[in-house]
Amino acid sequence: MKIGEFAERTGVSIDTIRYYEKIDLLHPEIKNTQRFYGNHDIDIMDIIIKLKQTGFSLQEIKMLFEWSKDTDPNKRLTNEEMQNVLRIKEVFQEKYAQMVQREKNIKQIKQVLRKADNKISQILEANKG
Repeated sequence: MKIGEFAERTGVSIDTIRYYEKIDLLHPEIKNTQRFYGNHDIDIMDIIIKLKQTGFSLQEIKMLFEWSKDTDPNKRLTNEEMQNVLRIKEVFQEKYAQMVQREKNIKQIKQVLRKADNKISQILEANKG
């Protein structure tokens, strides 16, 4: 599909899609200067959107993509590579902790809303008639 249809299907603007390509998050097939996107690109965009919604920056998303793409668990790492892996682990642990906290906050908000809904239902029931 061309960029217009891709934008429509993903809900992301053409300018944003081009920016994601520029920073190396998306890699459409290019034929005769035309961009063509497939289902894999839709999956990647969906992941980007979800990660952004959960608080990941584009830089962190790019780091995650690069890390997962180039990872060989059997490779012996240099000191520099080891430091990079430790930094990535720290970022991921921080994001995980933030998501756990958000889950707790959402549970508390749901309880407040449930209590308010029950109270409203009681008031409406008491005032029938």
